[in-house]
Amino acid sequence: MSTAVDSPSTRQSSLTGQLRAVVVAVAIVVAALILGVVLTFALFVPLLAANISIDSTGSTFLILALIPSQLAFALVGILVAIALLGGVSVSIPTRGDLRWVALGLVGSFAAVGLLVAASTVVDLSPVESVVGDAAVVDPTILVALALLSIFVIAPAEELLFRGAVQGRLRKTFGPLGAIVLASAIFASLHVFNFVGGGIVILVPVTALFLVGAVFGYIYERTENLAVPIAVHGLYNATLFLSSFVLG
Repeated sequence: MSTAVDSPSTRQSSLTGQLRAVVVAVAIVVAALILGVVLTFALFVPLLAANISIDSTGSTFLILALIPSQLAFALVGILVAIALLGGVSVSIPTRGDLRWVALGLVGSFAAVGLLVAASTVVDLSPVESVVGDAAVVDPTILVALALLSIFVIAPAEELLFRGAVQGRLRKTFGPLGAIVLASAIFASLHVFNFVGGGIVILVPVTALFLVGAVFGYIYERTENLAVPIAVHGLYNATLFLSSFVLG
């Protein structure tokens, strides 16, 4: 009885392919970020040229800065999905899909709840976010962000991170590896949403990794991008509206 053993050249080729897949995944996100900057300049330069002043600490500035970046995420996600993956599966959720939406919401909040409880045990101080600072000035921004989460943020980010990035990584690493890597990229990008640094940032970033993993798992199970979009949108909207109601 003989056992097949991979040759060094085969292992090297496999590692090269894996490294290439990660580089491509990161490049996809970088391309989306660059396009977002370009679109943001395209929006704000005419406003500045027309002497229209916008308070950089206000809710209007935050929303105006958010929309171009999300548009860039969606455009790059769609282009990559078509060019590299032959498209992504998006359809109206079935009754079974809706059960996964409910399970995804429960899983997302449970994961975050456990992490928050753990951070309380080790006595980590809460971290501040850019959105939280803006909401202190104008709480109604939370309502606007809840609506944007459902109709703009969730579709755009899921197209990019689950549709394009996770889809590309799946071809090399399989579903589990793709979920882990895509979730890590998703979480690391959101570091800039928080004020401060050090170990305290690990709590919200880890929470985002876990939530991203839930989105990714649901996408793999349902093979319908509309399902993680729904979970993502409702999850964000619940957080924003809860903050608005509770003050």
